[in-house]
Amino acid sequence: MVAFKTEGIILKRKNYSESDRILTIFSKNRGKITVLAKGVRKITSRRAGNVELLNRVQIFLHQGKNFLILTEATSIDTYPKIKEDLTLSTYAYHIIELMDRLTAENQPNLDLYNDLVEVLNRLSDSPRQILIRAFEVRILSNLGFWSTENIADLNKDISDILKVLEKLGWEGISKLTISEKVALELERILRYYIEKVLEGGLRSRQFLAKNKNER
Repeated sequence: MVAFKTEGIILKRKNYSESDRILTIFSKNRGKITVLAKGVRKITSRRAGNVELLNRVQIFLHQGKNFLILTEATSIDTYPKIKEDLTLSTYAYHIIELMDRLTAENQPNLDLYNDLVEVLNRLSDSPRQILIRAFEVRILSNLGFWSTENIADLNKDISDILKVLEKLGWEGISKLTISEKVALELERILRYYIEKVLEGGLRSRQFLAKNKNER
């Protein structure tokens, strides 16, 4: 039996049988993985609170016949400020939906994992519009869906900002400010490219549309 430990962020979950759940986790060492969490739907399960959507967890797994099996889970961060705020939750779910839709299974990507942790850590205390746009351009770039060709025909001010969002450290990004006009243009451009890659839209966009003030 192959067993191992890693950490990750829970992107998605669905019920599986009367007592189990299947979790989609973006892990630090293995990229996106699918995990069977046995018994977590039971009221008496001591692991249930640790495997909630969006939690950052340390997990112990072993390889089962059809799934990786969760044997232990400990919360590193449950992001309570995000979960207690409907607007912040909407942005966070947009981020994890992007991760789930754009990434393939079992493709380790430490840079992308670190970007995911950074944006969630900063979401409750930094300008949200900037953080969301920075994460969007970084995930597209990291996965090979973004290049200088994407911005060659754009207004220079917009293209310069996109370059900054792609390359600047998260501490610097958290201190940036942009006008409402620029914010809307960045959202439009990145939405176009994301939907082009996915060949469709994101469910979280419907909720984002109801939250115009992202800052």
